[in-house]
Formats: sequence, C-alpha cells, structure tokens
Amino acid sequence: MLHGDPLLRGWTVGDVSFYTTELPEYMGVELIRGLGPDVVHVAAAFTYTLLVLLAGLLAKGRARGREALVRVLIASGIMIAPQLHFGASVVLLGADHTGTEVPLLATWLVLDRAPRRWYVPLIITVMLAWVQVADSITLLVAIAPLALVCVLRICHRLVRRKPLTSWWYEAALAVAAAASVYAAQLAVHLIHHLGGYVPIGLPTLPAILSTVPDHLRLTADGVLVLYGADFSGLHPGVAAAFAAVHLVGLALAAWAFGLAIWRFFRIDDLVVQVLTVAIIINLAAFAFSRLPGSVYTFRQIVAVLPLGAVLAGRLLTGPVTRLRLVPALGVMLACYVAALGYGAAQPAVPAQDQALADWLVAHHLTTGLTGWNANTLTLDTGGRVQLLPTFFGWSGAAPDVYQSKVSWYDQRSNYADFAVSTRPALRTRSRTGSRWPISDGRRGSITSVTAPS
Repeated sequence: MLHGDPLLRGWTVGDVSFYTTELPEYMGVELIRGLGPDVVHVAAAFTYTLLVLLAGLLAKGRARGREALVRVLIASGIMIAPQLHFGASVVLLGADHTGTEVPLLATWLVLDRAPRRWYVPLIITVMLAWVQVADSITLLVAIAPLALVCVLRICHRLVRRKPLTSWWYEAALAVAAAASVYAAQLAVHLIHHLGGYVPIGLPTLPAILSTVPDHLRLTADGVLVLYGADFSGLHPGVAAAFAAVHLVGLALAAWAFGLAIWRFFRIDDLVVQVLTVAIIINLAAFAFSRLPGSVYTFRQIVAVLPLGAVLAGRLLTGPVTRLRLVPALGVMLACYVAALGYGAAQPAVPAQDQALADWLVAHHLTTGLTGWNANTLTLDTGGRVQLLPTFFGWSGAAPDVYQSKVSWYDQRSNYADFAVSTRPALRTRSRTGSRWPISDGRRGSITSVTAPS
C-alpha cells in the first residue's frame, strides 16, 4: 500500500484482511521505523495499549468519582493478562482478531455514551461495516449479538405492552446491524471489482459430534491462556505463581458473566447485554466448529478477554465494594503489574527464523520456495531474499494462495532455484523431481537447503 498499491491488487488474504484496521497502523509504524521484524512488535504493543485503554473507558460507562476509578482499574487490570508462556504469542502476536477488538470497543463506546438519537444507528452501521471489511469474525462477536439483543429487548417490551416510543431505538439498531453486513459486502465486492485483494471466508464447518468433548476442553484451555492463567507445561516457580495470580482476573470475569446472564432482563444496560451474548456466541461457535486444535487457534476467541474485562468493570464495582475487596484487588493489580515488568525484563530473543534468514543472505540465495514461514523469512532478511509460500504434496508443489500475491509466482519475473523446508518435506520433493510450478524454461535444478532453524 505504501508503494502505490492501495487496493492490494493480486493479493489473496485470509478470513482477516486487516484492510481497515491494522494495515493503516502498520503503514504508520513502517513510515517511522522502516520495514523489519520490529514493526510486528511495535504494532502489537500499540494495538494492545489501545485495547487496555478502551476496555477501561468502556467499563467506566457514565460512572463518576470513586466508582469510575474502580471500574477502570478492574477492567484495565484484567487486561494486563498476556504471559510469556503462550499468552503473548496468542494475544499479542497472533494478529488475526486482537486488533479487531480495538474499533469494536470504540463502537460499543459510542453506543454507550451517545444519546438515543436517530443518527446514532447510522454511525453504528458505518463503524460495524468498517470493521467487517477487515475481519469477518465481526459477524459473530458484534453484529449477531447486537441484532439478537435488540430483538430480545423489543420482544420483552412488547410482552410488557410498552409503547412504540420505548423500543424504536432497538429496532433501528437491529436494522443498522443488518445493514452493516450488506455495506461491508458491497465494499469488499467493489474492491475486488476494481482488481483489489480476494478474501478467503471465515471457516464455518461444524464439528464432528465425537470431537465436541475435546473441543470443549480446548475452549476452556483457550480461555485460561487468554487470561494468563494457563499452567500447562509450567514447573513450580515464578511463571506458575503469575499464572495462579491471573486466576483472579478470570474469576472476576466469570463472576460478572454469570451475573449478566442471571440478571439479563433486569440489567437495563444495552452494552452489558451485547457483550454477554457476544461471549456466548464466540465460545459456542468455536467449540462446535472444526477450528479448535493448536494453541494458535485460540486467537479465534480472543474477544473473550476484553469483553469479560469490561463486564467485570461494569458489574462488580458494587459487590467488591460491599464485600470490602478493593484492597485485596489492589494487591492483585500490583502483582499483575509485577508480572508485566518481569516479562518485559526478560532478555530479548532474535526474530523468528533469524538464523536461517542470515544464513540465506550470507550464501547469496535470493528467490526460493518454502512453507508457512515464507513471509516471516522474507521480512527477517529485510527483503533481500524472497521466499515464496508453497504447498508441498505427494503430487508435486503448488503456490500457497493464503496471504500471497499472484505476481510472486509469475515465471517471467521470479525464478526459484532453491527450497527450504523440513526433512519430511525434502523427502516429498525427491518424489517430484524438478517439476516445479515456477520455471522460465531454463534447464536447471532446485537445490534443497538444510539450514539453521
């Protein structure tokens, strides 16, 4: 985009295009710092800082004074959750959906603070459509919850025979949620029609019935990871102690979530109701799909962290004050900050695959094939080596269209004369000989490289 391709022509992206959310942020960071692995970390820190601040503001609501302060500290304190074990990888560096929550929290902030006027649903339509262009999971964590809650509120008031003037706003918001879907689809279609990027839809295959128990367990593990309370693989020590402390934040979020469900129609708070339903839909859609697998898939439910933190801030200020738990929570907040400081004080580690990237540069290898880590390797070399994402199968090799650009595989401009992969993949390549999709007709061989990883 910075080099004159604002529509990302020829690109195939995943279910998250980042087009209207993190891509503008990455451009700003790159303009200041240049292109390199540190851009990823700076952007992640900037995104998460915004997330912590917005969670505190949304939790505050219209409260003032001491109550407002307690609300903000509870929500923002819980957000100091990512731990070095898995949490930082999923919440900070698993970029897919963390950044999406920044504009969504801003949307809920407008919904919370704006008066009940005719123009507010129009603003909500634009904001939801803007986010959905970048991330289709917005359907699950924002649009469907808003529409469903508005319909439930209308039905509840109709049963109580409330006049039309009491539920017109909810009807308008439900229409706004539906309209945002069509607006986003129109925008993406227009981008594609103009030659821009092509997105891959959100995976929606339902789970096989026999796998549901395992998926439910994995969903619970994912929540623990997100809240920094995961003990898997930890030995007794500092990391385990910090995980134990972070159970408090998870307990507060679970307490608030339970209260929100129990008092759903008695809490006349549209934001609380929407966030509660969003958590339910997000967790259910994940658990009953085929998505649960590795730790990396937990990024699909990352919204549960900020939404749970906001619920805790908005609903628990009264109970914790009456039970005189504020001093104890202050101690826990200090422990959270200590965990953050401990993580920040750890020695820096090289960028992913940096040793391999340096090896390729030193051996003057410029264009080659590899698997899922092609883009990170290219980034680690500063663009001096172009690694092309490639799918290796028993029948041969083919371009991996996920997060890639068509022109990379154009034989007129690229000639790959080496490949980097693991040993099993090397054995696969020995079956396929030199029949590669990238060739300019010159006779030659492709060198299989075994390099530092």
